[in-house]
Amino acid sequence: MEFGTLVPQGWRYDLMGVDGAQAKWETFRRVSKQLDADGWDSLWVWDHFHTFPSKKVEATFEAWTLMATLAEITERARIGQIVTCVQYREPALLAKISSCVDVASGGRLNVGLGSGWFDEEFRAFGYDFRTVRERLYRLEEALEVLRRMWRDERADFDGNHYKLVDAICEPKPVQSPNPPVWIGGRGKKVLLKLVAKYADVWNYNGSIGEYDETVEILKSHCLDVGRDFDEIRCTAMANGLCFDNDDELDGFFETIKDQEMDRDRLLSFVGCKGSRQECGDFIGSWKEKGVDGLVFYFCDIASVGSGRSQAEVFMKDVFPAVR
Repeated sequence: MEFGTLVPQGWRYDLMGVDGAQAKWETFRRVSKQLDADGWDSLWVWDHFHTFPSKKVEATFEAWTLMATLAEITERARIGQIVTCVQYREPALLAKISSCVDVASGGRLNVGLGSGWFDEEFRAFGYDFRTVRERLYRLEEALEVLRRMWRDERADFDGNHYKLVDAICEPKPVQSPNPPVWIGGRGKKVLLKLVAKYADVWNYNGSIGEYDETVEILKSHCLDVGRDFDEIRCTAMANGLCFDNDDELDGFFETIKDQEMDRDRLLSFVGCKGSRQECGDFIGSWKEKGVDGLVFYFCDIASVGSGRSQAEVFMKDVFPAVR
C-alpha cells in the first residue's frame, strides 16, 4: 500500500503562524524535501487560490508553481495535485505545462484532474462557474485534449468548448504514453463514467461505508465503455491525527494554535484518529477494501522536522505495520 501527503501550501491554514511570504515558501521547500527523504511515496498540492473554509488574507501558493519546484527539489517521491481544475487553465496550456514538469521531475508526475467546485473562488478570480453539467462536459473535452497533446506529434481537436489546430506539444512527457491521470470524485452518472473512460487512478473522497457501492457503479461504467476495471488503481483521501494520550493530543493542538481551529470540530472531522493501533486499524480497513493507496492531509504539516509532526509519527509508528 502506498501513502501520500499534502505539502504545506496555505490553503487549509497550514502556513498560518509562519511569518512572511519568504518564510512560508522556505517552509514549503524544507518540509517537502524532508517528506521526500523520509520515504513518502507521493507529495501533493491543492489547486486553489485562497484559503478555505473561510477566505483570509493569507498566502496560498499556486499549484503548478509548486509542481515545477517539487520537480526540482525532490528526488524520489511522485508529485501531483488534488486536483487540477481544468477551467483554471486552458487544457492545451495545461498539457504543455505538465509535459515540461514531467520532464523536469524525471517522469514522476501524476496529473490530477477535476471540473471545479469552489464557486466563490471562481467568482473572486473572474471565472465563469457554469452548471455542473457544463463543467463536466468541459472536463471530458479537456481529458481528450490532454491525451492528444501528450501523444500526438501534431494535435487537432474540434470540440464544443476547446479546439486545437496543428498544435505541437514538445517536449513530450517522459512517461509514455502520458503521465498517470488521476480523477477525483464520486459523481455517479457522469464523473465516474469519465473515470472509467480516461483515468489511470481514481481518487475516492468519501466515507469507507459508501465505498463498495460507489465501486460497483464505477465497475458498471467500465462495462459500458469496454474498460477492464482492474486497469484502474483506486486510492482514497484521509485526514490523520495520531495520539496515544492527552499530552500528545494537547501538544498537537498547541502546534496548530495559530490556525484557530475548533478542537471538537476538528476531532469530529478527522477520520483516521486515535492511538497508533487505531490509526493502523483504520488504514487496514481501507487495505481490506482493495485500495492501493491513501493520500493524507495533516493540519500540522508545516511542523515536519520537529520529530512530533503527524507526518513523522505516521511514517515511523503507523505505516510499518500496515504496508
